Parts: sequence; structure tokens; C-alpha cells
Amino acid sequence: MTTRTNRLASRARMLIAGSVVATALIVPLSLSTPEAGALSTSRFCTALFSWVEHQPPTPTKLTLSGYRAWAKALVPYYEKMASAAPNAKTKTVLDDIVVVLKAYANYTSLSKLSAYEKAHHAAFEKDVKALAASIRACA
Repeated sequence: MTTRTNRLASRARMLIAGSVVATALIVPLSLSTPEAGALSTSRFCTALFSWVEHQPPTPTKLTLSGYRAWAKALVPYYEKMASAAPNAKTKTVLDDIVVVLKAYANYTSLSKLSAYEKAHHAAFEKDVKALAASIRACA
């Protein structure tokens, strides 16, 4: 039997997981803040610095609908980055992130979203680390 307390605890876990994912998506961008005169002219770095100057949206509400809207709003940013990726590995990572964001944008159940996050968390963390390396190369 699912009690209100269990549902609230489950929702809290999902919000925490969502925050972890949001941090994993946004933190690598902060690593890329360029030093004066260190700007690269590659398409990827230009797109990245444009993104840093014009921050992507952040979740507006800590609800499933707010989270879905946020994930959906991030998709074009990552698609642009993928189209300008400096190498095949980075493109694969960015394409994977787009797939994850599209999945997150389509889930209508916190439990299903939580299960998806749990199943793909390790691969997602690996992708974020690989993306951070490409971002650091721009600085």
C-alpha cells in the first residue's frame, strides 16, 4: 500500500535526482569560462561561449511539468553543440545527452523518470566527464 508519506519521499528523491542531473548538465559549462585572449575560433567553442553568455533556461518549478519543460527547452542548445562538435566522441556524447533530455521531456510519471535516471546514471556521468574535457579544451 502506497501512503502519502511514501509518495512524498519518492517525489523528494526524484527532485534530488533532477537537481543532480541539472548540475551535471550545467556545471561543465561553468568550467569553460575563458581567460582573456584564450578564445578558440572553432564552431564548437564559439557555440559554447555563446551559450555561456546567454544562459540556457533553468527549471522554473520543482514539479514534473516544470522539469519536463526545462528538459525540452535544453534540447536545442545541445543539438546546436552536437552539430558543431570538435570530434566524433564529443558528438556522440552530445547526441546521447539530447536523447536523455528528450526522454526526460516525455515522461509523465516520476517513478518512470526515476527508473530511467537510475538505469542510465553511470553512462550519463561518463558522458558528462567526456564533454567537460572537450569544453576545457576551448579555454
